[in-house]
Amino acid sequence: MLKIESEKIIDKHKRIRWALHGDKNGPVIVLFVGIHGNEKAGVQAADNLFANLKEKELSGSVYVITGNIPALEMGVRFIDTDLNRLWEFPDGMPGRRPLNGIAATSEYSESREIKKCINHIIEENRATAEDFVFADLHTTSSKSCGFILLNDTLENRGLARKFPLPQILGIEENIYGTLLSYINNLGYKAIGFEAGAHHDEISVERSEAFLELLLHNTGVRKIDEASIYQLSEKMQCPDDVPETYYEIRYHKLLDDPSTFSMMSGFQNFDLIEKDTPLAYEREQVILAPVSGRIFMPLYQNKGHDGFLIIREVSDFWLELSAYFRNSFLHNLLKYLPGVSVSGERSFEVDLTVARFLVRNIFHLLGYRVVQKSEDTLVCHKR
Repeated sequence: MLKIESEKIIDKHKRIRWALHGDKNGPVIVLFVGIHGNEKAGVQAADNLFANLKEKELSGSVYVITGNIPALEMGVRFIDTDLNRLWEFPDGMPGRRPLNGIAATSEYSESREIKKCINHIIEENRATAEDFVFADLHTTSSKSCGFILLNDTLENRGLARKFPLPQILGIEENIYGTLLSYINNLGYKAIGFEAGAHHDEISVERSEAFLELLLHNTGVRKIDEASIYQLSEKMQCPDDVPETYYEIRYHKLLDDPSTFSMMSGFQNFDLIEKDTPLAYEREQVILAPVSGRIFMPLYQNKGHDGFLIIREVSDFWLELSAYFRNSFLHNLLKYLPGVSVSGERSFEVDLTVARFLVRNIFHLLGYRVVQKSEDTLVCHKR
């Protein structure tokens, strides 16, 4: 291990909040904080981490990128549009080009600066770093235990399972244009950490614990077993929330958030039954269309995601999908009825022809599945 070199506010836009450098042959950890301007727990936790690490030794490097600076200064989620919905999609995704045609927005300028920082970090370390790991820190508008969001790749799974937290798979199929998806499309591991409610002090403590464990789990700064136990205890979920994988069963998307309001009292991971009253939209009661657990209920006046409903994923399905993802079966997909090649890593599926288990089959093989139209799916290899 090498004695670290530290940098505080190292770029002219103050976008890279700080950086610490140890062994340049070790992993590079890149943290995003304040992507939403009303979510400051991650910012505080990252600054506390700097104070804790600047006299320590590291087997790698750590960078912190500040997200939506104008929104952070105003304490609002965003100025013009959600910064975490602007990121590009791979070829074959249906008609979404978020960074084209909205150049006038404040968040578009923020995203361009963040991209420059990402590219700078990768180029600066590509020749020597053994690995790149990205993590995006957030909080929620409702009471919640901590949890991890990830695009469903085997590398992301391997990293996320090292934390004693629920893991939400495939978020990119329901919430489009996220920074995590952009990083994954560059070919690097990326996970999101949600620490709890925006203004709860425990959210800062959980964020600090997550960061310490992230550095340990990636080998940048190893800690002893007693410290691992103490940090894990800070992140501990209630007994009725299993620390396992979950998939999204339903997503309530809002055209006009001003017409929507959640009923009070719902917290992340609360069990609900089908037909449970959950919210109001245009003065009509919204009932749960399926049973499961409520996830990310919207209790703020910005955002187009009303709520999601999730359910646990069986260990058998996870093991089966891991086994098949690098198999020859990918070469056979183009011969299935209703399936056509749409890109180097993409297929289109005609649902009037292919009607049974389409999503399950493509998910099993590691594809992201997005509804292009009522009768068409686009499936892109993660």
